[in-house]
Amino acid sequence: MVIGTFHIPKAKSKSIKIRDGTDVAARHFVYKLYDTTGGEAMRWHLLHGMGESAVTISRAVERGWVVLQGARGKPLDRKAALTDCSPSAPMAQI
Repeated sequence: MVIGTFHIPKAKSKSIKIRDGTDVAARHFVYKLYDTTGGEAMRWHLLHGMGESAVTISRAVERGWVVLQGARGKPLDRKAALTDCSPSAPMAQI
C-alpha cells in the first residue's frame, strides 16, 4: 500500500563557464601587451611582431581592454595601448 511519495532533491550542479577561445586569446594578448608596456595604461606599442590575429586584437578592443591608434594603413602597423579596465589592471572587474 502506497501512502504517499516523497521528493528527493537533486544535488545542485555547479555550472561551469566555458569561455570562447577568442576571449582567451584576447586576454593573453592583453597580458603580452602589459609585459611589453611595463603595465602602464595608454603607453603605445607597435602590434607588428606580437604574433596576434586581427580577430584577437578586435576582441580586446571590443571588450574595452585595448585601444588602437590610427585608422589607416595595415592593421599590424598600428599601435595599441592598454586601458584602465584591462584584465591586467589592478582590481579589474571583468
